[in-house]
Amino acid sequence: MTDPTDVPAANQTYGVELEAPDRQRRLLSMLAWPIRVIGAGLGVVDQPSFGDVVVRRVDDGSEVLRLPVTGTEETAMGLDEIQHQLDGLTASEFQARWGLER
Repeated sequence: MTDPTDVPAANQTYGVELEAPDRQRRLLSMLAWPIRVIGAGLGVVDQPSFGDVVVRRVDDGSEVLRLPVTGTEETAMGLDEIQHQLDGLTASEFQARWGLER
């Protein structure tokens, strides 16, 4: 039987950050501004991408999960939810929840 204190917490294995979107998505976002301006004039609200919520392994920095987010509320909620999971789950529970390879 394993001791529960020997099971590593997810936040010891993974870290989460907000990262800028890749170059291609930034270019498409800039090209979409005229469409956003026209849409705003018609009453359509569309917020630009603030980046991606990215989970990386602490030991080697390799990326294991990338979630694109748009708008300030979605960005804050995405970061908060992932951090909450990292703080509250074991590494294996986090891997299972997100379908990550072990």
